[in-house]
Amino acid sequence: MLKKLLLILTLFIALSSCTSKTDVLPANISGLWTDVNSSNFKNCYVIIAQDGNKIIMNHYLEFKGTAMVEYGVGKIKDASVSYDVVVTKAIPGWATKGKHFLTLNKRGDTLRGTYQDEQGKRGSIVFAKLK
Repeated sequence: MLKKLLLILTLFIALSSCTSKTDVLPANISGLWTDVNSSNFKNCYVIIAQDGNKIIMNHYLEFKGTAMVEYGVGKIKDASVSYDVVVTKAIPGWATKGKHFLTLNKRGDTLRGTYQDEQGKRGSIVFAKLK
């Protein structure tokens, strides 16, 4: 009796941990994107790597000739993307940590949303897919 109960419990646990056919996989946003938010920025590129729902991004931009580099780690759920950002090459006076909150459009070619930084600043960001 105990063996049957253990077998049933094991099967229940195994089956409940399987991904069902109704689970929705997140959109795949891996690739090269460009920052199209402002005319003050030049050479703005974002590379996003996605593994399941995990997002890793690298961002390079130039603001009035000064370069900035940052990376972010976060997640995607359905069409919503969020990640924490760490600046590794800062523009003087700008924050070095923050968050991005983005939504992928239905065509899958634009990420639009907001950033917030450790200094309390907020603003809009828009990334367009290149490849």
